[in-house]
Amino acid sequence: MRTRDSYMMELDHLLRVIPEPQRKEWLYDYYLHFEQAAQNGQSEEEAARELGDPRSIASELLLGYRVDQAETNNSFGKLSRAVFATVSLGLFNIIFILGPYLALAAILLALWATAVAIGVAGIGIVFESLWNGTFSMAQALAVGLISSSITILLIVGLKSLTTSFYKMTLKYLKFNTRILRGNSK
Repeated sequence: MRTRDSYMMELDHLLRVIPEPQRKEWLYDYYLHFEQAAQNGQSEEEAARELGDPRSIASELLLGYRVDQAETNNSFGKLSRAVFATVSLGLFNIIFILGPYLALAAILLALWATAVAIGVAGIGIVFESLWNGTFSMAQALAVGLISSSITILLIVGLKSLTTSFYKMTLKYLKFNTRILRGNSK
C-alpha cells in the first residue's frame, strides 16, 4: 500500500538532481493532487495509483527539465544529459535517439579533429623546413598557407554544421517529449 508520504518521498528522491525551488514546485503540484483526492473521498492509495509510478513521472519531468536546460544554455553537456534522460524512458529511445546521436556526435568530433590536424600539419611542415630544410622556405610557407586556409574553411563549415546538429537534436528531443506526454495522458 502506497501512502502519500511514501509516494512523495520517493518522487522527491528521484528528482534530487533538480534544483530545490523547481523540485518543490513540482512536488507541491503532486501534494495538491493528494489533497484534492482526499477531499473527494479517495484514499491515498487510490490517489497514488491514479498518478502512476513515481519513476515514470520523475523520468518525464527530468526529460522536460533537461531539454529546457539544453535549449537555454546551448551546451553539448546539457544536450547530452537531455539525450540520456530521453534514453532512460525506454528501448525505443535507445535505438532511435542514442544510436544516431552518438554516431553523429562521433562524426562531428572526427571532423573537428581532422580540421585541427590539418592546421597542425601545416604549421609542422613550416617548422620542419626551418630546422631540417625538408622543403624550401617558399614551398613550406605555401603548404602552411594552404593548410591554414583549409583549416579556416573547415572550422567555419563545422561551426555551422555543429550548430545545426545541436538545434536538430534539440528539436527531436522536444518532439519526443511531446509524444511521451501525449501517450501518458
